Amino acid sequence: MTRSPGHLPPSFFARPAEQVAPELIGCLLVKRQPTGELLWGVVVETEAYSQEEPACHGYRRRTPSNETLFGEPGRFYVYVSYGIHHCVKRARLSTTSGWA
Repeated sequence: MTRSPGHLPPSFFARPAEQVAPELIGCLLVKRQPTGELLWGVVVETEAYSQEEPACHGYRRRTPSNETLFGEPGRFYVYVSYGIHHCVKRARLSTTSGWA
C-alpha cells in the first residue's frame, strides 16, 4: 500500500488487526520529545492477534497494564520483550475486546 507522508487516520486502525498489520510494514513511528527532538523507528515486522488467542496481551483479562489495548483505534501499547526489545501493539477494534 502506498501512502503519502503524514498521520494515519484513526479509521486506518479501526479494522481487524489481521488487515492492519501487513499495511504497517515500512511505516515510521515518530514521537516528538518535550525538547522538540524526534524519536523514530521503522515498522519491520508485524503480528496480528484477536483477544481470543492466548498470545494476545488482552487474552486473560483487562488490567491496568493492558488498558491501552481496549482504547480507541490508533493508540499504541508499548511493552518490553525479553528485557531488551521495545515492542508496540496497536489498539483494538471495540471497547469490549482487546486487539493487538
